[in-house]
Amino acid sequence: MIEIELDNQPLAVDDGATLADVIRHALVPYCGGTIAIIRGTEESKKATTEYLIKTTKGDIGIELSAYHDLWQHVQSKLVDCGVRWAGREAVAFGSFETDVVPSHNDHEYARWEVLLGTGGYDSNHTHLILSKQRHTAVHGAPADGGVIGRVVSGKSVVDDLGTGADNQITGIAPVERWETVVDKIVTTDLTTAIEQGMRIFTYAAIELSPDAPYGAEHFLAAAKDNTLTFSTISHSFASTEMLQGEDCLFEQKEPRSVGIVTVRTNGAGLGRVYISKSDKTSSPSHSVVGRVTRGMELIQLVAADQTIALNVSPMRIMLLGKTLGAAEEELTERGITMHREGEIEDCDIVVEQIPDTTLGIVAGGEVTVRGVSEHNLIKIELYDDTAPQTIEFLRHALGLLKSPIGALPVFATYEDTRLFKVPEVKKEIMPENVPEEIVLAGEIGVTSQAAKYAQMIGVKLSDDSRYGPSGEKFAYTNIIGRVIDLEKLRDIGDGDVVYVTEV
Repeated sequence: MIEIELDNQPLAVDDGATLADVIRHALVPYCGGTIAIIRGTEESKKATTEYLIKTTKGDIGIELSAYHDLWQHVQSKLVDCGVRWAGREAVAFGSFETDVVPSHNDHEYARWEVLLGTGGYDSNHTHLILSKQRHTAVHGAPADGGVIGRVVSGKSVVDDLGTGADNQITGIAPVERWETVVDKIVTTDLTTAIEQGMRIFTYAAIELSPDAPYGAEHFLAAAKDNTLTFSTISHSFASTEMLQGEDCLFEQKEPRSVGIVTVRTNGAGLGRVYISKSDKTSSPSHSVVGRVTRGMELIQLVAADQTIALNVSPMRIMLLGKTLGAAEEELTERGITMHREGEIEDCDIVVEQIPDTTLGIVAGGEVTVRGVSEHNLIKIELYDDTAPQTIEFLRHALGLLKSPIGALPVFATYEDTRLFKVPEVKKEIMPENVPEEIVLAGEIGVTSQAAKYAQMIGVKLSDDSRYGPSGEKFAYTNIIGRVIDLEKLRDIGDGDVVYVTEV
C-alpha cells in the first residue's frame, strides 16, 4: 500500500495506483481542472526583502533596497514607537538607537521612499522616515541619504498618520513567499503514477462573506461551473480577468491576508477577482468578498491560464433561464421558499429573481421570481471570432457575463425591422465584420461609431441587400450574430421587452 495525503486527509492506495485512482476519493468531483502534487516534501516559506509594518491606523508594506543588516538590528526597536512628527512632506517614527553616522547634507527624496534620519544629528535619536512627496531636506541622515527602501502598500495609511497617541507601530513582520523546496507536479494528466508520501491537492474551498452579497455574487459569476481560471499569477496574488470591466459595489475593507478573496471595484482592472498569496494591507480599491478555507496550497502552485476546481459556500442560486418548475425543485432541496409573479406556469421561464444575490436569498430563506412565457425568450448565437469587441459591448450591456438571461427593450418596429436600444455604454464600437453584399434574415446588427445612432441593435425578418439590421448602411453596421428562433420577433411591438439567452 502507498500512503499519501489527498486534500490534507490521509489516504492509502494500492501499489501501482495512478492519479485517476486517487481522485475517485476526492470530496469534489473531478472536472478536468489542474491538480497540484508535492512529492513527499514539506513546503517552506522564504523571507523576502518585503516587510509589513503594522500600525494602529493600518498596515504599511515596505521593500528594502539597502541597509539590510541594520534593518535586522533595529526593526524590533521600532515596535511601540509612535509618530514623532508628521508634515506635508514626510512622517517619522521614533526615536530609537542606531550606529548610523549622521551628516549635515541635504538630499532630494522621492515620494514613498523610506529612510533613516536623526534628531539633532544624534544616532541615539534615530527615526524611520516615510517620504509623502518629493522634497529636499536635511533629515540628519547618513551621507548617502539614508534611503533603505520604499513604501509598496498602505500608502493611504501613511497619509492618515498623525502625532496623536493612537499613531504607533504595533508590530513588524517579514512578507514571506510560499514555495516548495524540491519537486512538485502541476498537471491534468490522470495517468500520473502515485508515489509514497505524495501530498495531492485537487480543489480549493471558498467561504463567501455575508457582509459582501454583491461582491460574492460577482465572484460566483466569475467562478462559472465551480471552476476558476487564473489570468495572472504573481508571488503575492492570483487573479482572473473573467469579469474585467464589470462594475462591482465596494462593500468591505479588510487586510488582504493569505487566502483573502477580493474584487477590484475601481481603476485599472475593475471587476477582476483576486486571491491573496501573501499578506498585504487593505485597499480602498479592493472589496473583500470571501476567503479560502482549504486548498490554498493548490492556488500557491498553479500557473497562469490553469483552471482549478472550487467548493464554494454557499453555492450559487441563479434561477434565470430555468423553468419555474425546475427552479422550485432546486430551491426546495435547499430549504428555500419560492414565490411566483408574472407568468406562473411550471413551463414558464424565470427572468428575474428578488433578492438578486445568492447571499440575500440564503439569508432570508425565500425568493420571488418573475416568469415569462417561453415565447418571449429569444435564443441567439454570437460570432465571437468575427466581432469580439462589439459582442463584448452587448454582453456587458445586457448583463450576459453575470447572468444567462438579458433583458432587451424594443425601441421601434416597422415593416421587417426590429430595433432595440440598451442603456448607453461608455465604449466606442469600431467597425468590424461589416456586411458586403447582403444581410440575412435573423442576423443581429449593431450600429458602429461611424453613424449618429451608435449602439442601436437591430434584426431584420427578411434578407436585405441595401441596409443593415439596425437600419443603417452596411458601412455603419457590425454583424455580431443571429437570432435562432426568428419567428418570435414577428409579433413584438414598441415598448415591449424581450429576453435573450446565448446558445
